[in-house]
Amino acid sequence: MANSVKYQINPGMRLFWCSLIATISAFFFMFLAFCSPFWYQSWRRVHSPLANVGLWHICLSGYVKPKDPSLQSYVGCWWIHSTFFKDVDNFIMPPWFRACQALVCFEFLCFLASLFLCVCYLVGKWRNAIYKDRERDQGRLVMMHIINAVLLFAGSFLVFIVSLVFAEMARQEDYFPRPWMNYLSWSYGSNVLAGFFSAFGGICLFIRAMIIKEKLFNEDDVDYQKRELGTESESGHTGMMSVKSKGESEV
Repeated sequence: MANSVKYQINPGMRLFWCSLIATISAFFFMFLAFCSPFWYQSWRRVHSPLANVGLWHICLSGYVKPKDPSLQSYVGCWWIHSTFFKDVDNFIMPPWFRACQALVCFEFLCFLASLFLCVCYLVGKWRNAIYKDRERDQGRLVMMHIINAVLLFAGSFLVFIVSLVFAEMARQEDYFPRPWMNYLSWSYGSNVLAGFFSAFGGICLFIRAMIIKEKLFNEDDVDYQKRELGTESESGHTGMMSVKSKGESEV
């Protein structure tokens, strides 16, 4: 019975562990989408000038620049910023695509910073026995959780913007011809999953921060009431002593 109480996890820590698992999952799916080249690809049974494309890697199978008199064909898999594509880089990387690349980099930084803050909190819990100023430490804990939640919400918002823009603009005729032969692939889905996990983790951390903040306010109210009651009892005791001394002097 004693062991079950000893290893019981309070609801606040359950929220933290849920947020930690969600943050790790968001970082994993974000890293997968960041590195994999399958955001947009063609169906296997059709011939399309695009084989597959990611944020940093592209595979082409006979892509010809629009209105190119030389009809130069691009075939093979390359780094998307390679000089091999210097004549068609504005076609395979239009401004909206470059904006998605930049926003995904910010997503990656947000999730990495959030994961770092979670690890810092775990280290703080391990060293909780040597903390002396508990009230100040709880205030810092609330601030850290709020900052972490803001990072996760920001990453989720960026995921929403990137997913919306990429899904809409990749289907345009001026990106790759015959867009009905292409579809959004699993790397794009991995990016969307990262957004869901980051939003869930941010909600858990924000709720935990509010719970800790409410406990701090309640403790402050209790301390204030104790101080007020102590002051009143001391003043009453002093008044009784003065009355008693006055009566003794009259006797």
